[in-house]
Amino acid sequence: MKRQSQFKYEKALITSERLPNLNLDIRPLIVELVLYESLDKPFLTGRIGIADDQGIFDSTNFSGTERLHIQLQSEFVMEGSTDNVVMDRVFIMTGIEAIEKSSNSGNSSIVIVSLMDEHAFISKTKNISRSIKNDLQREIVKLCQNEVGKDVDLSYSAGTIQSNFRGVIPYMHPLEAASWLTSKATTDVGAPFFLYASMHDNNLRLGSLDTMLEQPAWNATIPYTYSPSNVQMQEENGTPDLQYFQIQSMKATKMQNTLTQLMSGGIGSKYTITDISTGRTTAQHFSIEKLLTQADEAGIISKETQNIYNPYYKTPDFEDVNIEGAHLHDTDACIYHNVVSRGVYGDSKSLHDEVTSAMFLKKIQSASYRNMIFKNMYDITVPGPGFIKSGGSVGDKIRINVISDDLTGNPENGLDQLRSGDFIVYNTRHQFGGTAHNVAMTVTKLEKGLRNE
Repeated sequence: MKRQSQFKYEKALITSERLPNLNLDIRPLIVELVLYESLDKPFLTGRIGIADDQGIFDSTNFSGTERLHIQLQSEFVMEGSTDNVVMDRVFIMTGIEAIEKSSNSGNSSIVIVSLMDEHAFISKTKNISRSIKNDLQREIVKLCQNEVGKDVDLSYSAGTIQSNFRGVIPYMHPLEAASWLTSKATTDVGAPFFLYASMHDNNLRLGSLDTMLEQPAWNATIPYTYSPSNVQMQEENGTPDLQYFQIQSMKATKMQNTLTQLMSGGIGSKYTITDISTGRTTAQHFSIEKLLTQADEAGIISKETQNIYNPYYKTPDFEDVNIEGAHLHDTDACIYHNVVSRGVYGDSKSLHDEVTSAMFLKKIQSASYRNMIFKNMYDITVPGPGFIKSGGSVGDKIRINVISDDLTGNPENGLDQLRSGDFIVYNTRHQFGGTAHNVAMTVTKLEKGLRNE
């Protein structure tokens, strides 16, 4: 029986200003489309494989500035949904990655072309140097709107707390500058920000980690499930919709490396500041134990279920040389030093300056949160229709249930507590080929199992 296609190209049109009459419909020629989303990038990238048996790229004299307008539909219809269009986007075809012969006669080739969001391409054409002041979030939004023509969705953001400052962007590409400012922004609990793009809309998103952690998993009622026997059962029972929420593969990529976390200063470190206008140096200690207490009080991370740090480990005593052991969060495994010059901008701070020591410490807190993200990462692959039709994207929270295959699982629900729970989606790789759409995701979690279980 012929398998129904999980997606449809409603539009795939190549145009070029160099060739005003060029409106090339390549829908029947597409062999494969791969798109990438990441919390680290304010744009999408990808590649497309095009069967070229008529010398299209030769006849059009392809130059790497052609536009590709793709409108994509999902063939999976969710209850209550009326619109199957999941992406309507214009890419720049930035270059040919490879040309592969697809037949023994050599008459047909598959051309692999790299893709990039047009606003990212525009950003690469500019270098800006201008003053900034007072509000990081506002400056990020202005850069995106005024320089690359992109609105910024702030509904994923708790709001930055850095204010009353002045500084200069030192000849940077607009999106590079916006990402640079994003890396300096924190919330009141020290959580970092991410400037990123989603395939579901044409604006950019500015999101804070605490807001991402506080959001509910959009698939809480139909969790992604990892169990080979479950997949077989769904197929036998004839419930194809549930197959879209079966995990095809799952593997750990970065797990519980406390040493890396320690050496980067994410557990215990010292932060010193020298003011060259006064010659005074101050120092303060950062402790992940205190940070997790604050996160617990704010309802972001539960200290009871967190799987980020073991607060009970203590280095041994060496009585012969009078060295007393210490908990890792009480050590200074890394020392950060910052040089500032207050008063340069009058009553305003410089971009790197703060008024209180607590505000200086937000920089290390932000870095520590990022270290937490990288400590428990998994790569999973799922069928694409359920994810994309639900509006799933990077920055979202998804629920995963891993059926335990031994006696270590939760006796009440049979789930593997280490690998089950709510995850933040960090990267996605959408692959459209043949009749199938699959999504390979990098996901991360900061707590073991589910809360209140």
